[in-house]
Amino acid sequence: MAINTLCKSLRNYNNFTRIISNSLNQIGYNNKILQPACILPRVMLLTDNDSVNINYNKCYCNIIGLEDPVNPKKKKVFVPRITLLSTKDEISIVTLEAAQKLANRHNMKLVKIIDFDTKTERPVYKLMTIQEYLQSEATTKAQAKEAKERAIKDDKTMAMSSKILEHDLFTKIKSMNKMLGKRHGVQVMIAIDGNKEKANTVRDTIIEHCKDTAKVSSKSETASNLRVILRPILNKLNQQSEEDYSNKLADNKMG
Repeated sequence: MAINTLCKSLRNYNNFTRIISNSLNQIGYNNKILQPACILPRVMLLTDNDSVNINYNKCYCNIIGLEDPVNPKKKKVFVPRITLLSTKDEISIVTLEAAQKLANRHNMKLVKIIDFDTKTERPVYKLMTIQEYLQSEATTKAQAKEAKERAIKDDKTMAMSSKILEHDLFTKIKSMNKMLGKRHGVQVMIAIDGNKEKANTVRDTIIEHCKDTAKVSSKSETASNLRVILRPILNKLNQQSEEDYSNKLADNKMG
């Protein structure tokens, strides 16, 4: 550290180089206390050498963790980049901050359309006008609502006895078809009241009269009851919904 401080102090005085070199050689020769602890980037100070080359623009301290104050190491900061699509779908690679500034400058909206593109390993954003943004929001909400309406809803459970009367059975079947039409699954539990064949007949009748709106998801039985789970056929329901919508439009035009 003493040599380092001395070198800093005498950095601009090259006339003293010979004096310092002779002093270092004399001390090293007489006392044998100088150690090769001060290391140049390319040259090592040796105590038995006739001359000592000192570069006053370098730091000679070799203490670990102490950086060169003249040329400090700059840490590189990683700035993530995004794929930006313009209104004409032109692609550019920029930082998120730059994209946001560009959107603000042109009074536009910066919208994320893909969270992570596996090909480029970057998120994808798009610049939209206010009108395009509002239209996109409305379309997204409509699609989400439509997907929710077309999805299969929670199961409804209906229980009955194998001794059920025929009129009551068809009343329940009518209710099942309504539930299936609203995209609910139906779980039917049939209690075996002393006659398993009758219970099987009831289950088969239900399946037969619901085949246009539902398919059998599973069938099971125990010693005391039979069970069948019906799921709505979404393709048929969606087709019926589109036909009903078309019929309503036609009726309105005729009216």
